[in-house]
Amino acid sequence: MISARPTPFLIAPAILALLFISACQHEPRPSGQNGSEQGRPAPLLLISIDGFRYDYFDLAETPALDRLVAGGLKADSLHHVFPTKTFPTHYTMVTGRHPGTHGVVANSMWDPIRDQRFSLGNRDAVGDGYWYQDGEPIWVTAERQGLTSATFFWPGSEARINRIRPTFWKPYAGDTPHADRIEQVLDWFDLADDGRPDLVTLYFSLVDSMGHRHGPRADAVRDALVDVDRHLQDLFDGLDKRGWLDRMHVIVVSDHGMSRVDFDQYIMLDDYLDLSRVTVSDWGPAAQIWATDSSAEEIFQALDGAHPRMRVWLREDIPARYRFGTHHRVPDVVAEADLEWMISNRPFMAGRSRFQLLGMHGWDPALAEMHGMFVAHGPAFTAGSRIPAVRAIDLYELMTHLLGINAASNEGSISPFQPLLFSTYPARVEELRFQCEEGELRVRIGPAHAAIHWQDLIHVLDPIDGNTAEGRDWQEVDLSLRIDHGGASAVLDDLELGPCLPLPIDH
Repeated sequence: MISARPTPFLIAPAILALLFISACQHEPRPSGQNGSEQGRPAPLLLISIDGFRYDYFDLAETPALDRLVAGGLKADSLHHVFPTKTFPTHYTMVTGRHPGTHGVVANSMWDPIRDQRFSLGNRDAVGDGYWYQDGEPIWVTAERQGLTSATFFWPGSEARINRIRPTFWKPYAGDTPHADRIEQVLDWFDLADDGRPDLVTLYFSLVDSMGHRHGPRADAVRDALVDVDRHLQDLFDGLDKRGWLDRMHVIVVSDHGMSRVDFDQYIMLDDYLDLSRVTVSDWGPAAQIWATDSSAEEIFQALDGAHPRMRVWLREDIPARYRFGTHHRVPDVVAEADLEWMISNRPFMAGRSRFQLLGMHGWDPALAEMHGMFVAHGPAFTAGSRIPAVRAIDLYELMTHLLGINAASNEGSISPFQPLLFSTYPARVEELRFQCEEGELRVRIGPAHAAIHWQDLIHVLDPIDGNTAEGRDWQEVDLSLRIDHGGASAVLDDLELGPCLPLPIDH
Protein backbone atom coordinates (compact mmCIF):
# COMPACT_ATOMS: atom_id res chain seq x y z
CA MET A 1 0.00 0.00 0.00
CA ILE A 2 1.21 3.51 -0.75
CA SER A 3 1.59 5.24 2.56
CA ALA A 4 1.29 8.92 1.66
CA ARG A 5 -0.52 11.11 -0.78
CA PRO A 6 1.36 13.58 -3.00
CA THR A 7 0.69 17.28 -3.01
CA PRO A 8 -2.15 18.08 -5.44
CA PHE A 9 -1.49 19.35 -8.93
CA LEU A 10 1.13 22.11 -8.93
CA ILE A 11 2.18 24.18 -11.91
CA ALA A 12 5.81 25.23 -12.23
CA PRO A 13 8.27 25.88 -15.04
CA ALA A 14 8.92 22.82 -17.15
CA ILE A 15 11.97 21.84 -15.13
CA LEU A 16 12.21 23.34 -11.63
CA ALA A 17 15.48 24.67 -10.28
CA LEU A 18 17.13 21.68 -8.68
CA LEU A 19 20.03 23.18 -6.76
CA PHE A 20 22.20 20.52 -5.25
CA ILE A 21 25.54 21.35 -6.92
CA SER A 22 26.61 24.68 -8.30
CA ALA A 23 29.54 23.84 -10.52
CA CYS A 24 29.91 22.06 -13.84
CA GLN A 25 30.61 18.39 -13.19
CA HIS A 26 33.21 16.23 -14.87
CA GLU A 27 32.74 12.46 -14.74
CA PRO A 28 35.69 10.15 -15.26
CA ARG A 29 35.14 7.94 -18.28
CA PRO A 30 34.77 4.21 -17.52
CA SER A 31 37.92 2.32 -18.35
CA GLY A 32 38.32 1.21 -21.93
CA GLN A 33 36.09 3.99 -23.33
CA ASN A 34 38.66 6.51 -24.49
CA GLY A 35 37.73 7.34 -28.07
CA SER A 36 40.32 8.09 -30.73
CA GLU A 37 40.27 10.82 -33.37
CA GLN A 38 40.39 8.27 -36.19
CA GLY A 39 36.91 7.74 -37.59
CA ARG A 40 35.34 10.14 -35.13
CA PRO A 41 31.77 11.20 -36.08
CA ALA A 42 30.64 14.72 -36.84
CA PRO A 43 29.63 16.33 -33.52
CA LEU A 44 25.92 16.35 -32.69
CA LEU A 45 24.23 19.24 -30.86
CA LEU A 46 20.72 18.48 -29.58
CA ILE A 47 18.73 21.57 -28.54
CA SER A 48 15.34 21.56 -26.80
CA ILE A 49 13.15 24.67 -26.72
CA ASP A 50 10.59 23.58 -24.15
CA GLY A 51 6.99 24.35 -25.11
CA PHE A 52 7.68 25.48 -28.70
CA ARG A 53 4.42 24.51 -30.40
CA TYR A 54 4.79 23.42 -34.01
CA ASP A 55 2.99 26.50 -35.34
CA TYR A 56 5.00 29.05 -33.34
CA PHE A 57 7.09 29.69 -36.45
CA ASP A 58 4.13 31.88 -37.49
CA LEU A 59 4.08 33.72 -34.16
CA ALA A 60 7.49 35.39 -34.20
CA GLU A 61 10.46 36.14 -36.41
CA THR A 62 13.08 33.45 -35.79
CA PRO A 63 16.01 34.13 -38.16
CA ALA A 64 18.39 31.73 -36.40
CA LEU A 65 16.00 28.81 -36.70
CA ASP A 66 15.08 29.90 -40.22
CA ARG A 67 18.77 29.64 -41.09
CA LEU A 68 18.76 25.98 -40.08
CA VAL A 69 15.48 25.33 -41.87
CA ALA A 70 16.76 26.80 -45.13
CA GLY A 71 19.93 24.75 -44.98
CA GLY A 72 18.48 21.50 -43.71
CA LEU A 73 15.40 19.47 -42.81
CA LYS A 74 12.12 20.61 -41.25
CA ALA A 75 9.22 18.40 -40.25
CA ASP A 76 5.67 19.72 -40.19
CA SER A 77 5.61 18.88 -36.47
CA LEU A 78 6.89 16.46 -33.84
CA HIS A 79 4.39 13.86 -32.57
CA HIS A 80 5.12 13.07 -28.94
CA VAL A 81 4.08 10.42 -26.43
CA PHE A 82 1.51 10.21 -23.65
CA PRO A 83 1.51 12.07 -21.37
CA THR A 84 2.78 15.15 -23.18
CA LYS A 85 4.70 16.37 -20.13
CA THR A 86 8.30 17.59 -19.95
CA PHE A 87 10.10 14.68 -18.28
CA PRO A 88 8.33 11.81 -20.11
CA THR A 89 8.72 13.38 -23.55
CA HIS A 90 12.32 14.49 -23.08
CA TYR A 91 13.30 11.03 -21.90
CA THR A 92 11.51 9.41 -24.84
CA MET A 93 13.45 11.55 -27.33
CA VAL A 94 16.80 10.41 -25.94
CA THR A 95 15.91 6.73 -25.30
CA GLY A 96 13.56 5.80 -28.14
CA ARG A 97 11.17 4.28 -25.61
CA HIS A 98 7.63 5.15 -24.62
CA PRO A 99 6.99 6.27 -21.02
CA GLY A 100 5.16 3.00 -20.43
CA THR A 101 8.49 1.28 -21.11
CA HIS A 102 11.19 3.66 -19.84
CA GLY A 103 9.23 4.34 -16.68
CA VAL A 104 9.30 8.14 -16.53
CA VAL A 105 5.52 8.25 -16.73
CA ALA A 106 4.92 11.81 -15.47
CA ASN A 107 6.59 14.86 -13.98
CA SER A 108 5.24 13.58 -10.66
CA MET A 109 4.91 9.82 -10.21
CA TRP A 110 4.77 6.99 -7.70
CA ASP A 111 6.91 3.89 -7.65
CA PRO A 112 4.94 1.09 -5.92
CA ILE A 113 8.04 -1.12 -5.60
CA ARG A 114 9.97 1.52 -3.64
CA ASP A 115 6.81 3.13 -2.26
CA GLN A 116 8.36 6.49 -3.15
CA ARG A 117 7.38 9.60 -5.01
CA PHE A 118 9.27 11.38 -7.80
CA SER A 119 8.71 15.08 -8.43
CA LEU A 120 10.65 17.79 -10.22
CA GLY A 121 11.30 19.62 -6.97
CA ASN A 122 12.76 16.58 -5.22
CA ARG A 123 16.48 16.96 -5.92
CA ASP A 124 17.34 13.55 -4.54
CA ALA A 125 14.84 11.80 -6.82
CA VAL A 126 15.82 13.78 -9.91
CA GLY A 127 19.45 12.79 -9.39
CA ASP A 128 18.68 9.13 -8.64
CA GLY A 129 19.41 6.84 -11.59
CA TYR A 130 16.84 4.31 -10.38
CA TRP A 131 14.04 6.36 -11.92
CA TYR A 132 15.66 6.32 -15.37
CA GLN A 133 17.26 2.87 -15.55
CA ASP A 134 14.61 1.30 -17.81
CA GLY A 135 15.73 3.38 -20.79
CA GLU A 136 19.26 4.07 -22.02
CA PRO A 137 19.69 7.74 -22.99
CA ILE A 138 21.81 8.73 -25.96
CA TRP A 139 24.64 10.10 -23.79
CA VAL A 140 24.99 6.73 -22.04
CA THR A 141 24.96 4.92 -25.39
CA ALA A 142 27.65 7.31 -26.65
CA GLU A 143 29.84 7.01 -23.56
CA ARG A 144 29.63 3.22 -23.60
CA GLN A 145 31.06 3.23 -27.12
CA GLY A 146 33.97 5.57 -26.52
CA LEU A 147 32.43 8.94 -27.34
CA THR A 148 32.34 12.01 -25.13
CA SER A 149 29.07 13.70 -24.13
CA ALA A 150 28.19 17.00 -22.47
CA THR A 151 24.74 18.04 -21.25
CA PHE A 152 23.69 21.57 -20.42
CA PHE A 153 20.42 20.43 -18.84
CA TRP A 154 18.27 17.52 -20.01
CA PRO A 155 15.93 15.41 -17.88
CA GLY A 156 17.89 12.45 -16.58
CA SER A 157 21.33 13.88 -17.29
CA GLU A 158 22.03 14.68 -13.62
CA ALA A 159 21.71 11.03 -12.64
CA ARG A 160 24.16 8.18 -12.91
CA ILE A 161 22.19 5.79 -15.13
CA ASN A 162 23.45 2.23 -15.00
CA ARG A 163 26.67 3.67 -13.50
CA ILE A 164 27.29 6.18 -16.31
CA ARG A 165 26.90 9.97 -16.51
CA PRO A 166 27.82 12.36 -19.31
CA THR A 167 31.50 13.31 -19.27
CA PHE A 168 30.40 16.92 -18.65
CA TRP A 169 27.07 17.78 -17.05
CA LYS A 170 25.37 20.53 -15.10
CA PRO A 171 22.72 20.37 -12.36
CA TYR A 172 19.57 22.13 -13.44
CA ALA A 173 19.34 25.81 -12.53
CA GLY A 174 16.51 27.49 -14.39
CA ASP A 175 17.82 30.98 -13.69
CA THR A 176 21.05 30.37 -15.63
CA PRO A 177 21.23 33.22 -18.19
CA HIS A 178 20.86 32.13 -21.79
CA ALA A 179 24.14 33.83 -22.65
CA ASP A 180 25.95 31.67 -20.09
CA ARG A 181 24.51 28.54 -21.66
CA ILE A 182 25.71 29.59 -25.10
CA GLU A 183 29.16 30.48 -23.78
CA GLN A 184 29.56 27.07 -22.15
CA VAL A 185 28.57 25.19 -25.30
CA LEU A 186 31.07 27.20 -27.34
CA ASP A 187 33.73 26.55 -24.70
CA TRP A 188 33.12 22.83 -25.08
CA PHE A 189 33.69 23.12 -28.82
CA ASP A 190 36.93 25.01 -28.12
CA LEU A 191 38.39 22.03 -26.28
CA ALA A 192 41.23 20.08 -27.82
CA ASP A 193 40.28 17.18 -30.05
CA ASP A 194 40.82 14.57 -27.36
CA GLY A 195 38.50 16.38 -24.93
CA ARG A 196 35.86 17.93 -27.15
CA PRO A 197 32.37 16.38 -26.80
CA ASP A 198 30.91 14.35 -29.65
CA LEU A 199 27.39 14.88 -28.28
CA VAL A 200 26.09 18.05 -26.60
CA THR A 201 22.60 18.82 -25.30
CA LEU A 202 21.23 22.30 -24.59
CA TYR A 203 17.89 23.26 -23.05
CA PHE A 204 15.73 26.41 -22.80
CA SER A 205 12.57 26.65 -20.66
CA LEU A 206 11.49 30.28 -21.23
CA VAL A 207 8.96 29.66 -24.02
CA ASP A 208 7.23 26.99 -21.94
CA SER A 209 7.14 29.18 -18.83
CA MET A 210 5.56 32.07 -20.72
CA GLY A 211 3.06 29.72 -22.36
CA HIS A 212 1.90 28.48 -18.95
CA ARG A 213 1.70 31.96 -17.50
CA HIS A 214 0.11 33.85 -20.38
CA GLY A 215 -1.38 31.31 -22.80
CA PRO A 216 0.01 29.84 -26.02
CA ARG A 217 -0.17 32.80 -28.38
CA ALA A 218 0.42 35.67 -25.97
CA ASP A 219 2.84 38.52 -26.62
CA ALA A 220 5.02 37.17 -23.81
CA VAL A 221 5.41 33.89 -25.69
CA ARG A 222 6.37 35.78 -28.84
CA ASP A 223 8.95 37.76 -26.88
CA ALA A 224 10.35 34.54 -25.40
CA LEU A 225 10.69 33.04 -28.89
CA VAL A 226 12.59 36.12 -30.05
CA ASP A 227 14.87 35.98 -27.01
CA VAL A 228 15.74 32.29 -27.43
CA ASP A 229 16.26 32.70 -31.17
CA ARG A 230 18.58 35.68 -30.59
CA HIS A 231 20.77 33.57 -28.34
CA LEU A 232 20.68 30.71 -30.83
CA GLN A 233 21.94 33.18 -33.42
CA ASP A 234 24.90 33.91 -31.14
CA LEU A 235 25.50 30.17 -30.81
CA PHE A 236 25.33 29.47 -34.53
CA ASP A 237 27.53 32.47 -35.33
CA GLY A 238 30.05 31.23 -32.79
CA LEU A 239 30.04 27.73 -34.23
CA ASP A 240 30.35 29.14 -37.75
CA LYS A 241 33.37 31.27 -36.80
CA ARG A 242 35.01 28.17 -35.37
CA GLY A 243 34.38 26.30 -38.60
CA TRP A 244 31.95 23.86 -37.02
CA LEU A 245 28.43 24.76 -38.12
CA ASP A 246 28.52 23.08 -41.54
CA ARG A 247 30.66 20.17 -40.30
CA MET A 248 28.39 19.10 -37.44
CA HIS A 249 24.78 18.06 -36.96
CA VAL A 250 22.32 20.28 -35.12
CA ILE A 251 18.88 19.00 -34.14
CA VAL A 252 16.37 21.42 -32.59
CA VAL A 253 13.25 19.98 -30.99
CA SER A 254 10.56 20.81 -28.48
CA ASP A 255 8.99 18.46 -25.98
CA HIS A 256 5.33 19.34 -26.52
CA GLY A 257 3.02 22.10 -27.63
CA MET A 258 0.67 24.21 -25.52
CA SER A 259 -3.09 24.75 -25.20
CA ARG A 260 -5.08 27.46 -23.49
CA VAL A 261 -6.86 26.60 -20.25
CA ASP A 262 -9.72 28.34 -18.51
CA PHE A 263 -10.37 28.68 -14.78
CA ASP A 264 -14.01 27.68 -15.39
CA GLN A 265 -13.07 24.43 -17.14
CA TYR A 266 -11.81 22.30 -14.26
CA ILE A 267 -13.21 18.90 -13.36
CA MET A 268 -13.15 18.45 -9.58
CA LEU A 269 -12.21 14.87 -8.88
CA ASP A 270 -13.43 15.07 -5.28
CA ASP A 271 -16.97 15.67 -6.56
CA TYR A 272 -17.00 12.02 -7.65
CA LEU A 273 -14.32 10.29 -5.60
CA ASP A 274 -13.30 10.13 -1.93
CA LEU A 275 -9.71 11.32 -2.25
CA SER A 276 -8.84 9.98 1.20
CA ARG A 277 -9.14 6.45 -0.21
CA VAL A 278 -6.87 6.94 -3.24
CA THR A 279 -3.52 8.41 -4.18
CA VAL A 280 -3.35 10.80 -7.13
CA SER A 281 0.26 10.97 -8.27
CA ASP A 282 -0.24 13.46 -11.11
CA TRP A 283 -2.94 16.02 -11.89
CA GLY A 284 -3.74 18.33 -14.82
CA PRO A 285 -4.96 17.28 -18.27
CA ALA A 286 -4.66 13.68 -17.07
CA ALA A 287 -4.87 12.32 -13.53
CA GLN A 288 -2.91 9.24 -12.50
CA ILE A 289 -4.83 7.48 -9.72
CA TRP A 290 -3.76 4.64 -7.44
CA ALA A 291 -6.03 2.47 -5.31
CA THR A 292 -5.07 2.58 -1.62
CA ASP A 293 -8.13 2.08 0.58
CA SER A 294 -10.26 1.09 -2.43
CA SER A 295 -10.02 -1.05 -5.55
CA ALA A 296 -9.19 0.05 -9.08
CA GLU A 297 -12.62 -1.14 -10.17
CA GLU A 298 -14.31 1.02 -7.53
CA ILE A 299 -12.38 4.06 -8.76
CA PHE A 300 -13.29 3.33 -12.35
CA GLN A 301 -16.98 2.87 -11.55
CA ALA A 302 -17.04 6.14 -9.62
CA LEU A 303 -15.46 8.14 -12.46
CA ASP A 304 -16.66 6.43 -15.65
CA GLY A 305 -19.26 8.72 -17.21
CA ALA A 306 -19.12 11.08 -14.24
CA HIS A 307 -18.28 14.13 -16.35
CA PRO A 308 -18.93 14.63 -20.08
CA ARG A 309 -15.47 16.16 -20.56
CA MET A 310 -13.52 13.29 -18.98
CA ARG A 311 -12.58 9.78 -20.11
CA VAL A 312 -11.45 7.10 -17.68
CA TRP A 313 -9.56 3.84 -18.17
CA LEU A 314 -8.35 1.01 -16.03
CA ARG A 315 -4.64 0.40 -16.52
CA GLU A 316 -5.26 -2.55 -18.85
CA ASP A 317 -7.74 -0.55 -20.98
CA ILE A 318 -5.64 2.55 -21.69
CA PRO A 319 -5.80 3.17 -25.48
CA ALA A 320 -3.30 0.97 -27.27
CA ARG A 321 -1.85 3.85 -29.29
CA TYR A 322 -0.84 5.55 -26.02
CA ARG A 323 1.47 2.56 -25.36
CA PHE A 324 1.26 3.40 -21.68
CA GLY A 325 0.22 0.30 -19.80
CA THR A 326 3.29 -1.87 -19.19
CA HIS A 327 5.57 -0.25 -16.60
CA HIS A 328 4.98 -0.74 -12.87
CA ARG A 329 4.74 3.06 -12.43
CA VAL A 330 1.68 3.27 -14.68
CA PRO A 331 -1.23 3.84 -12.25
CA ASP A 332 -4.30 1.72 -11.64
CA VAL A 333 -6.60 4.27 -13.29
CA VAL A 334 -6.00 7.10 -15.75
CA ALA A 335 -8.52 9.91 -16.23
CA GLU A 336 -8.01 12.32 -19.13
CA ALA A 337 -9.90 15.57 -19.69
CA ASP A 338 -10.84 17.04 -23.04
CA LEU A 339 -8.48 19.56 -24.60
CA GLU A 340 -8.56 22.86 -22.66
CA TRP A 341 -10.07 21.09 -19.63
CA MET A 342 -8.17 20.17 -16.45
CA ILE A 343 -8.58 17.76 -13.54
CA SER A 344 -8.02 19.04 -10.00
CA ASN A 345 -9.75 19.17 -6.60
CA ARG A 346 -11.65 21.80 -4.64
CA PRO A 347 -9.23 22.41 -1.74
CA PHE A 348 -6.38 23.05 -4.14
CA MET A 349 -8.40 25.27 -6.49
CA ALA A 350 -9.68 27.36 -3.59
CA GLY A 351 -6.24 28.91 -3.34
CA ARG A 352 -5.77 29.55 -7.04
CA SER A 353 -6.09 32.81 -8.95
CA ARG A 354 -8.19 32.88 -12.11
CA PHE A 355 -5.17 34.15 -14.07
CA GLN A 356 -2.47 32.03 -12.41
CA LEU A 357 -2.39 29.48 -15.24
CA LEU A 358 -3.46 30.21 -18.82
CA GLY A 359 -1.63 27.49 -20.76
CA MET A 360 -1.01 23.78 -20.27
CA HIS A 361 0.04 20.53 -21.98
CA GLY A 362 -0.32 16.84 -21.17
CA TRP A 363 -3.23 15.68 -23.33
CA ASP A 364 -3.45 13.11 -26.14
CA PRO A 365 -0.21 13.41 -28.15
CA ALA A 366 -2.13 13.25 -31.43
CA LEU A 367 -3.83 16.57 -30.71
CA ALA A 368 -2.26 19.18 -32.99
CA GLU A 369 -1.84 21.63 -30.12
CA MET A 370 0.35 19.07 -28.33
CA HIS A 371 2.74 18.72 -31.28
CA GLY A 372 6.23 20.12 -30.98
CA MET A 373 8.78 21.17 -33.60
CA PHE A 374 11.68 19.42 -35.33
CA VAL A 375 14.52 20.94 -37.39
CA ALA A 376 17.81 19.27 -38.38
CA HIS A 377 20.89 20.69 -40.08
CA GLY A 378 24.24 19.25 -41.07
CA PRO A 379 26.06 17.06 -43.58
CA ALA A 380 23.40 14.32 -43.48
CA PHE A 381 20.51 16.65 -44.33
CA THR A 382 19.95 18.16 -47.77
CA ALA A 383 19.10 21.87 -47.78
CA GLY A 384 15.42 22.62 -48.22
CA SER A 385 14.17 19.16 -47.20
CA ARG A 386 10.63 18.92 -45.85
CA ILE A 387 8.75 15.96 -44.37
CA PRO A 388 5.39 15.35 -42.67
CA ALA A 389 5.03 15.14 -38.90
CA VAL A 390 7.54 12.73 -37.36
CA ARG A 391 7.51 10.77 -34.10
CA ALA A 392 9.65 11.67 -31.12
CA ILE A 393 10.13 7.95 -30.48
CA ASP A 394 12.29 7.73 -33.65
CA LEU A 395 14.81 10.44 -32.73
CA TYR A 396 17.06 8.15 -30.69
CA GLU A 397 17.63 5.88 -33.70
CA LEU A 398 18.36 8.94 -35.85
CA MET A 399 20.94 10.22 -33.37
CA THR A 400 22.72 6.88 -33.07
CA HIS A 401 22.99 6.77 -36.87
CA LEU A 402 24.43 10.28 -36.99
CA LEU A 403 26.97 9.39 -34.30
CA GLY A 404 27.83 6.05 -35.90
CA ILE A 405 27.11 4.03 -32.76
CA ASN A 406 24.99 0.98 -32.02
CA ALA A 407 21.60 1.71 -30.50
CA ALA A 408 20.45 0.17 -27.25
CA SER A 409 17.14 -1.68 -27.20
CA ASN A 410 14.40 0.78 -28.13
CA GLU A 411 10.95 1.11 -29.72
CA GLY A 412 11.80 3.62 -32.44
CA SER A 413 12.87 3.25 -36.06
CA ILE A 414 15.28 4.91 -38.46
CA SER A 415 12.86 4.21 -41.33
CA PRO A 416 11.21 7.66 -41.53
CA PHE A 417 14.66 9.28 -41.82
CA GLN A 418 16.60 6.65 -43.76
CA PRO A 419 15.84 7.93 -47.29
CA LEU A 420 16.76 11.48 -46.25
CA LEU A 421 20.27 10.87 -44.95
CA PHE A 422 22.98 12.12 -47.32
CA SER A 423 20.41 12.30 -50.12
CA THR A 424 21.29 14.10 -53.35
CA TYR A 425 17.89 15.77 -53.60
CA PRO A 426 15.81 17.54 -50.95
CA ALA A 427 12.82 15.64 -49.61
CA ARG A 428 9.40 16.90 -50.58
CA VAL A 429 5.91 16.41 -49.16
CA GLU A 430 2.99 15.26 -51.28
CA GLU A 431 -0.31 16.64 -50.03
CA LEU A 432 -3.70 15.08 -50.80
CA ARG A 433 -7.15 16.17 -49.67
CA PHE A 434 -10.31 14.09 -49.49
CA GLN A 435 -13.92 14.80 -48.66
CA CYS A 436 -15.42 12.19 -46.36
CA GLU A 437 -18.99 12.13 -45.13
CA GLU A 438 -17.72 13.11 -41.68
CA GLY A 439 -15.49 15.96 -42.88
CA GLU A 440 -12.29 16.75 -44.74
CA LEU A 441 -9.29 14.43 -44.50
CA ARG A 442 -5.84 15.80 -45.30
CA VAL A 443 -2.88 13.50 -45.93
CA ARG A 444 0.76 14.56 -46.14
CA ILE A 445 3.10 11.95 -47.58
CA GLY A 446 6.88 11.89 -47.28
CA PRO A 447 9.54 9.55 -48.66
CA ALA A 448 9.00 6.95 -45.93
CA HIS A 449 5.91 7.80 -43.88
CA ALA A 450 2.64 9.74 -43.93
CA ALA A 451 0.66 11.97 -41.59
CA ILE A 452 -3.12 12.19 -41.37
CA HIS A 453 -4.64 15.55 -40.44
CA TRP A 454 -8.17 15.00 -39.19
CA GLN A 455 -10.05 17.76 -37.36
CA ASP A 456 -7.76 18.73 -34.45
CA LEU A 457 -5.61 15.57 -34.65
CA ILE A 458 -2.37 14.69 -36.45
CA HIS A 459 -1.45 11.00 -36.69
CA VAL A 460 1.81 9.55 -38.05
CA LEU A 461 1.67 6.24 -39.95
CA ASP A 462 4.19 3.87 -41.53
CA PRO A 463 3.85 2.38 -45.03
CA ILE A 464 2.81 -1.24 -45.43
CA ASP A 465 5.07 -3.36 -47.61
CA GLY A 466 3.58 -4.19 -50.98
CA ASN A 467 2.27 -0.77 -51.99
CA THR A 468 1.56 -0.68 -55.72
CA ALA A 469 0.31 1.76 -58.32
CA GLU A 470 -3.17 0.41 -57.59
CA GLY A 471 -3.13 1.53 -54.00
CA ARG A 472 -1.02 2.66 -51.07
CA ASP A 473 -1.48 1.68 -47.44
CA TRP A 474 -0.16 3.00 -44.12
CA GLN A 475 -0.79 1.88 -40.57
CA GLU A 476 -0.11 2.44 -36.89
CA VAL A 477 -1.65 1.03 -33.73
CA ASP A 478 -5.44 1.53 -34.05
CA LEU A 479 -4.87 3.58 -37.22
CA SER A 480 -4.90 2.74 -40.93
CA LEU A 481 -5.05 4.60 -44.23
CA ARG A 482 -5.59 3.43 -47.81
CA ILE A 483 -5.39 5.61 -50.91
CA ASP A 484 -6.30 4.32 -54.36
CA HIS A 485 -7.68 5.65 -57.63
CA GLY A 486 -11.15 5.94 -56.12
CA GLY A 487 -10.13 8.04 -53.14
CA ALA A 488 -9.25 7.18 -49.57
CA SER A 489 -10.48 5.30 -46.52
CA ALA A 490 -9.15 5.37 -42.98
CA VAL A 491 -9.65 3.98 -39.50
CA LEU A 492 -8.80 6.39 -36.68
CA ASP A 493 -9.29 4.71 -33.31
CA ASP A 494 -12.97 3.67 -33.41
CA LEU A 495 -13.88 5.98 -36.31
CA GLU A 496 -14.14 4.55 -39.82
CA LEU A 497 -13.85 7.08 -42.66
CA GLY A 498 -14.70 6.37 -46.26
CA PRO A 499 -15.20 6.30 -49.02
CA CYS A 500 -13.56 9.71 -49.17
CA LEU A 501 -13.44 11.45 -52.54
CA PRO A 502 -10.42 13.44 -53.82
CA LEU A 503 -10.46 17.23 -53.52
CA PRO A 504 -8.37 19.72 -55.50
CA ILE A 505 -5.12 20.80 -53.84
CA ASP A 506 -4.67 24.44 -52.90
CA HIS A 507 -1.43 25.85 -54.29
